[in-house]
Amino acid sequence: MLNGFMEKLLAGKWIAGPSVEDAISRGERFRKIGIGAIFNYLGEALTDPKDIEEATGIYLNILDKIEDGDQQFQISIKPTQIGLSVSLDAAKKNLERIVSKANEKKIFTWIDMEESELVDKTIELYRSQISTGNVGLCVQSYLRRTKNDVEELSKEGGIFRLVKGAYTEDEKVAFKTKDEINKNYEDILTFMFENTKMFMVASHDELMIEKAVKLSEEHKKEVWYGMLNGIRNQYLIDLQKRGKKTFSYIPFGQKWIQYSVRRMQEAGHISLLMKSMLHGQKV
Repeated sequence: MLNGFMEKLLAGKWIAGPSVEDAISRGERFRKIGIGAIFNYLGEALTDPKDIEEATGIYLNILDKIEDGDQQFQISIKPTQIGLSVSLDAAKKNLERIVSKANEKKIFTWIDMEESELVDKTIELYRSQISTGNVGLCVQSYLRRTKNDVEELSKEGGIFRLVKGAYTEDEKVAFKTKDEINKNYEDILTFMFENTKMFMVASHDELMIEKAVKLSEEHKKEVWYGMLNGIRNQYLIDLQKRGKKTFSYIPFGQKWIQYSVRRMQEAGHISLLMKSMLHGQKV
């Protein structure tokens, strides 16, 4: 009974459903109102070769169902879904399979960032595909190292999706207060406007988003804006109506419980959940 209630409350808001078809269907609803979709298959820290191959296959499957050259639909992959928990080489091989198909179809691919202990390997994974110019990396402002990582990768043509961060980390590697995290977010944002060719502002924080909107007007640079499906849909719609390029990050798959619990444990997400109940207009 509890799982059924939680599924209705959380999964129904944030997660499209268990299947690729559910994800595409939710994405099409956003497309009708001018908003793009970033599809992410749920699951992480996979070590069983069968599970890793299944996850890789699901990304290949969703690419098959997206029309060639569709600029409204993108995919986002967690490195530990495609083998990073086993080896970097395994993840590189599977990422190459996915990116190769995505590039053939001219579909943009994102690499998600996970725990701090995986940052170096994730960056190396990204570097294996950065030259394609059609792959971006999620970076987290709560990590102390992120600004330096962005500065270094920008020299190689890096494309970034800037988030605040979702994992519990030691204060040696992560900022702990909201003010520190926001300050770092703003510093990285300013650097990206001045030094990178394209990027995505991925936040539900109106203060950070409006700073980005103001900076975009000053720098005359195209910026994408992304939010998690179901949290602040109305605000995303409002941004789209203001002429901004917007995307909804749409998780799908069977492993919704682990995902929802982690989201609720993130700093600030209890309040975001409450806002989503009131303002997260269903699309």
